[in-house]
Amino acid sequence: MDNLYRGNNKICVDCGSQYCPCHLAYTGDCIKCSLIRGEKTCDCAWQGICVYNEVQHSNEKLVNERKEYSCDILEKSEIAEDLFLVKIKIPKNLAKHLCSPGAYVLLKSKNRESAIFNTPISVMNVDAENSILEVVIKQVGIKTKTLLNFEDAIVKGPYFNGIFGVDKICKIKNSNCLVGLSGLSQVNSINVVRKLLENKNTVEVFINKNSIILEEVTEKLNNLGVNIHIIDIEEDKNFILDYIKRNNVSLVYSGGYNNFNKYMKELVDSVNKEIELAIANNNLICCGEGICGACTVNLNGERVKSCKAQINSRNLLDIL
Repeated sequence: MDNLYRGNNKICVDCGSQYCPCHLAYTGDCIKCSLIRGEKTCDCAWQGICVYNEVQHSNEKLVNERKEYSCDILEKSEIAEDLFLVKIKIPKNLAKHLCSPGAYVLLKSKNRESAIFNTPISVMNVDAENSILEVVIKQVGIKTKTLLNFEDAIVKGPYFNGIFGVDKICKIKNSNCLVGLSGLSQVNSINVVRKLLENKNTVEVFINKNSIILEEVTEKLNNLGVNIHIIDIEEDKNFILDYIKRNNVSLVYSGGYNNFNKYMKELVDSVNKEIELAIANNNLICCGEGICGACTVNLNGERVKSCKAQINSRNLLDIL
């Protein structure tokens, strides 16, 4: 499917997983199923599970909710002003799922019972063998300040919608790919690059020097064996364009703030609009379940829950 949105045709990142059907299915707000939403025709482009059938034939409203885990914080180190690398010991079953591109968790300090203290944090890296989660936390408010003041934390997850176009990243094989990074969004690039390499792709990484560069990220990317170019996104645009053209790049992942992602889109589209484009999800996320509505974006007159719905990257950048 080359477009994730065709009219009301949506992709839910949780559809077909152990977390489907979710609460939205039982309130008539299912992201994927038009029949559940009360429409007369089915336009779901089947993903391997019929959500409508699951809901209609369940005797009870059984929702497999994501679990909270009490976890030890093994290490906290300040890597820049108010910016901390945190290593957390997590259950093995959770570690396995957090290796996926776009994975994130909700974190809160152990002394906070209320869900209002949950903070969405992107996964930087997972040591699956030792079940250690590595994240980067910016200390900016009451949620993160209290989290960093304790030696343990509550981890809720896994969540998967930290990237738009994650299906393209997971499916592409034996191709040339470009990864452009800028700012704190660079932290989710490790899982992206690892997946691309796993599928026998060639990967080249370009990091914008006009924003923070995290040595913790570049070190892990170097360990994966990819070439890293430190560039000025505007001054070196011809260098990037030349690389895309010369190497017949098939996919670009842009992991940066929205303006950076828009600039990368313009560069890519100036070469070929058929090149697959995936981007970091920079939208506000609160509950991660599509319930609170904090993540909702207006996409051509349609309200879309961006914490669960996969949105075509180009469509989203066009409205920002």
